[in-house]
Amino acid sequence: MKPGADRAGDAKSAASAAKADNRAASAARAASADRAKAGGGGEKRRKELLRRDPLRLPLLIVAMSALFLLLAGRLVQLGFEHHRDIRLKADARARQAVSRPELQDRNGAILAIDVPTSSLYADPKILLSVDETAEKLAQLFPELDERRLRRRLTTRRRFVWIKRYLTPEQRKAAHDLGLPGLYFMREPKRFYPVGDEAAHVTGYVDRDNKGLAGMEAWIDARRKVRAFEAEAAGAVSANDDDDDGAPVRLSIDLRVQHAVASELAAAISRYQAKAGVGIVLDVRSGEILALSSQPSFDPINRAEALKPEHFDRARRGVYELGSVLKCFTIAMGLDEGAIDFSDRFDVATPIRLGRFVIRDHHRTEDGGMSVTEIFIHSSNVGAARIARKVGIDRHKAFLFRLGLLSRMKTEAGSTGFPLQPGNWLLADSLSIAYGYRLSVSPLQLAAAALPLFNGGYRVAPTFLKKPAGVEEKKGVPVLRSDTSRLMNRLMRLNVRRGTGRLADIPAYRLGGKTGTARKAQKGGYGKQLITSFLGVFPTESPRYLTYMMLDEPQKTPASHMQNAASSNVAPLTRRVVLRIAPFLGVKPATNADN
Repeated sequence: MKPGADRAGDAKSAASAAKADNRAASAARAASADRAKAGGGGEKRRKELLRRDPLRLPLLIVAMSALFLLLAGRLVQLGFEHHRDIRLKADARARQAVSRPELQDRNGAILAIDVPTSSLYADPKILLSVDETAEKLAQLFPELDERRLRRRLTTRRRFVWIKRYLTPEQRKAAHDLGLPGLYFMREPKRFYPVGDEAAHVTGYVDRDNKGLAGMEAWIDARRKVRAFEAEAAGAVSANDDDDDGAPVRLSIDLRVQHAVASELAAAISRYQAKAGVGIVLDVRSGEILALSSQPSFDPINRAEALKPEHFDRARRGVYELGSVLKCFTIAMGLDEGAIDFSDRFDVATPIRLGRFVIRDHHRTEDGGMSVTEIFIHSSNVGAARIARKVGIDRHKAFLFRLGLLSRMKTEAGSTGFPLQPGNWLLADSLSIAYGYRLSVSPLQLAAAALPLFNGGYRVAPTFLKKPAGVEEKKGVPVLRSDTSRLMNRLMRLNVRRGTGRLADIPAYRLGGKTGTARKAQKGGYGKQLITSFLGVFPTESPRYLTYMMLDEPQKTPASHMQNAASSNVAPLTRRVVLRIAPFLGVKPATNADN
């Protein structure tokens, strides 16, 4: 083929392609024009519709907005209903009794424990009929007043207590009523397995299980302190369960407590006394092994605790306790170096200070008594003469040093405030020397006497058991050890040969001092007595101190028609020690003295 022919063919192909491109472009422009015409028509239709019905779009917007508002309102309503339910449940929990740890004696015996119970409450909003509900509940629980209950249920409040601490039978009966709006709540109720035996130690709680007295109040006070410490340390929250419910171990020995309480109650009956007190202390540690004030009360019944006859005489009462204070007077004279064991004092000549006269009923051949005789014969004149030799200032300082002149604090609460002269005069000092003009609680006197027998160390009394294996601290020295040794000797001599003979237990080397005091009344002193006995055993190595007191004992055949301390609290102490010594591990001496 010729080159010219090839070029002609190429030209024809190019021309054909150009024509095809022109046709495609024309088609595209036509399609674009059609779309523009169609769009213009739609816009015209929309404008035409708006012109004919201008409210259509606003109505649509309003309808959609109303729908959304309705949905939002329902959600808010549901949220409030849920919130009210949460508040109701929170309110119920806030009204629920608090849980408490167990109180145990030093050996693990339970003194107080929480028992799970059910309580009944109502949500008045859910009740179908207030009248029917009140009527049926009053029939089920006769102690409820129907009209009062109806008034309480006619309220806008969502929570109303019906009855707390139901028995299982009561809970079932209330459930079987089938009344809507009634609910049950699990609550702990405090129970005291030993009843009234340790009531003045454990104390009691209120309706919401909160401590009101004794060690129960101490538990709540400790919680507040720990909550404050936790907050101060930046803790997020404080645990109200008190160490996750760990038991609180007390110093009380339930075996000793039972022996003291039962013997004390028997003595009150035997000697027709108004009331009595019994205390046992560990001489070295200050632990209170028993504390009983009779008559006592059941801690479950709070109303009984408020009766005057159930007053805590051991800790809260203050009394002029008579000749037991001569223990302090003799110890003071010896420790201050004002007297010696070999000294003799004139007891035949009365001491006169104006109209104030001190006399003795005891007589000796020469009218004098040694220090030992003053103690075992309980000479008032002899004790007064020793106090006079010591002097007012040193007398007051000595008693203050031993803790007799200021209120004593314990975990179960403070003792009664000691009553003493505002300005000590000589007559006051001489009277206090033999047991008048100074009123203290029995527990405070017993605690102050510990240095007289434990080597001279003042130790704080405690209701908490001290940890095992921890070395005992001797306390603060307040007396010379020689003074303590001599006092133990005098205590044993008084039981062997003096006013405490009816307390004698040779096998246990019991020592002691009696005290008989007339009770103060308007215008002076009456005929009613308070008798007491301060004991310690075994005197060769003292370990335990006892204090027994009877309020207004009478002359009975059991006391051979006497009402002095030597005839009632001395034999009471003997009975108590015979029962508790084996529990405490005190072995009888094989070489008992006479």
